[in-house]
Amino acid sequence: MAVTTESSAEELAKLKQNPVSGLRQLIFQADVSPDVPFSEDSSSLYSLQVVWPFALNEDWRLITYSILPLIDLPGVAGQDSTTGLGNTLLNFFVSPREAGNFVWGAGTAVSLPTHSEPELGSDSVGLGPTAILFYAKDAWSAGVVLQNIWSTGGSSDDKFNVFGAQYIFNYNLNDGWYLYSNATITADWEADSDNRWTVPVGGGAGKIFNIGEQPVSASFQLLSNVEKPDNAPDWGWNFQFAALFP
Repeated sequence: MAVTTESSAEELAKLKQNPVSGLRQLIFQADVSPDVPFSEDSSSLYSLQVVWPFALNEDWRLITYSILPLIDLPGVAGQDSTTGLGNTLLNFFVSPREAGNFVWGAGTAVSLPTHSEPELGSDSVGLGPTAILFYAKDAWSAGVVLQNIWSTGGSSDDKFNVFGAQYIFNYNLNDGWYLYSNATITADWEADSDNRWTVPVGGGAGKIFNIGEQPVSASFQLLSNVEKPDNAPDWGWNFQFAALFP
């Protein structure tokens, strides 16, 4: 479906912003954090993300959200950086196919040890619950994605227990433009209390448009870490480009 009018661009923006709308997406995202502590270099995470729905029956659908990351981790005190694949995150949400302004989804998150370097991930498989709450009204929408993933085995060095709360705020403008704030608050329950939480706050803008007949979305935002571990950067930015398949 090509975006041919202002109203269709706005409708496609609303579908993209709703995590369980059933819109198919192929996403490239870049997350860059300059001036990492104990290093003058930047930390970068480039990810390929696939959002794909499957109809379970007339009333329910399964939303799959897969994230394959490529990580560039700066070295400490003049050491070389480490670059390679990180662990793959798979999310599975079951959600009603028909809903009003308020929608929800619940399911399972799975972390797979696909990392190419020891510094870039645990060797243990991770598993835990995940859930979505989302509300949309006119030009506004807001939601949250909650999950907690535990390691299921491995050595003590591979064990992890990580919480994530992704907040979602959107305001749609004319001609496919939108303002948004979308970031994930995390807690590492294995870390000391002073180094447990990372809380990014910020926002940016995006637009729905066409490349030929293909609808796409491009967006950019700046984020500041108002709470963070000692070794985490103070701020960062991310860019996302998504091909949309209504």
